[in-house]
Amino acid sequence: MLHYDYPQIQFQEVPDEISLSISLFGCDLRCKGCHSKETWNPKGGIPLTNEEIDRLLKRHKHISCVLLYGGEWDFEDLNRIIDYIRENYPHLKIALYTGRELDFPKFTKEFLKKLDYIKVGPYIEKLGPLSSPTTNQRFYVLKNSEIIEDKTSWFYSDRLKF
Repeated sequence: MLHYDYPQIQFQEVPDEISLSISLFGCDLRCKGCHSKETWNPKGGIPLTNEEIDRLLKRHKHISCVLLYGGEWDFEDLNRIIDYIRENYPHLKIALYTGRELDFPKFTKEFLKKLDYIKVGPYIEKLGPLSSPTTNQRFYVLKNSEIIEDKTSWFYSDRLKF
């Protein structure tokens, strides 16, 4: 079972959404320069049971999106979480931030149909994060497993300055 911690309300991680971001533990990518090394430990955090999902989503009732950071290393459980949210909270959108590429074998059309947004690509320190114009990472809007828009440029630092 996947574990989580650091649930936070986010306004800039998914364009035009109020997201509850949930960091999932057990990441096996171990990207150089990772800002969340604590999530590498698969035994860290709190078990993300269906009851815990209910507790989180009832507590944060004004969100429009659930953003999962990772989880694809336990694909069966990631599917359980996404399916549970889809079935019990159909009004919420679902986003996945992953260090995998879009051609990751488990990202089938069937799986991508469950998502509204996906950020793909490993963090490569010299290319910068999603907010850098030189980043290798991409943020896509999905509909029925198809990419309908690449919104990566939305994140560029100068766009988010006020």
